[in-house]
Amino acid sequence: MQAAIQEAAKLLAKSRCPVFSLESDVHGCRSLIALAERVGATYDHVNGRELVHEVALHTDIGGFFTTATEARRRADLIVLVGEMPAEHGELILSLADSEPDLPRRSTRRWYQIRGREGAADGALPRRMKAVEAGSPDLPIDVVLGIFRAALASRRATREIANMDVLAAAIAKANFPVFVFSRLGDATTLAMLQGILTDLNRTQRATALFLPFDNDAWGMVLASTWMTGFPPRTGFSTGAPVYDPWLCDIDRMIAEKEADLHLWVSERDDARPRERRGPPLIALARGERPIAGAAVAIRIGRAGLDHDGVVYSSRIGTLRSVAAEVASNLPSVSTIVTELGRALPGEDVVPC
Repeated sequence: MQAAIQEAAKLLAKSRCPVFSLESDVHGCRSLIALAERVGATYDHVNGRELVHEVALHTDIGGFFTTATEARRRADLIVLVGEMPAEHGELILSLADSEPDLPRRSTRRWYQIRGREGAADGALPRRMKAVEAGSPDLPIDVVLGIFRAALASRRATREIANMDVLAAAIAKANFPVFVFSRLGDATTLAMLQGILTDLNRTQRATALFLPFDNDAWGMVLASTWMTGFPPRTGFSTGAPVYDPWLCDIDRMIAEKEADLHLWVSERDDARPRERRGPPLIALARGERPIAGAAVAIRIGRAGLDHDGVVYSSRIGTLRSVAAEVASNLPSVSTIVTELGRALPGEDVVPC
């Protein structure tokens, strides 16, 4: 272990443009971002291509949002929009098994807006007896655009099934909530928030955002409070610089802008992409060797091998997780702390 840490520290010390791909709990992300600042690295999430669209909703668009608890207490109408990741099935079912009691008790009704790209798990809408609105022939952003036009009493070139039924139900609702996760791109996200903006001129309406990956959203929050920016941020100039294109790790490696790649993931089945590129330092949980890695260190997982802190969609904030079966596998933050001590110069403590 110590030999591996010393070798990784040597590679980091001589690197002029390192890049970090991260997937860890909040403690691990905090330590890695502090390390990135110290060595002038650029960092992103391992699944940065999916995360960048969710980040764009908040950095470029903004909108109306609520928490799962607020939706459970107040929403008398819930509209599922697009595809729902399987990990949020339990949360959706918990909403189905409850009834709103604020400001007064009423029955919760369910709808689902579908497009060509896919839809929520079919078992979930059936469980809630959700009324389907949409079209399997049109992209979800087009479906939302037609629906927005209908709400504003404007004509559209196409019609979608049950569009008028859904519009009438929303008009009668006290607190409609649109639940969404994977919507594909910023245009679709902007269209959904445009619908909410229009609705809030005359009534209350909001959205429940469920990230495609809770751990990834925890990294977004940690990055934001530490640097003021979400992932795809770099310290090449000394100060944090956020640029979704410039700090795209895959692009930087493909265009030979990076001279060292630190890849970190706590998931058993995760592996760095096999490709020609700069030297690779890999922190992985699985037992299989990492092909092509100059240094590989096996790590534990928060909530399984050791205690940690993660983001929870159910409560809309961070929560602590205890180790299910404590092991001797070190946490990401422990390895990064050792790396920091092995590097020349003063160590940087994460905030």
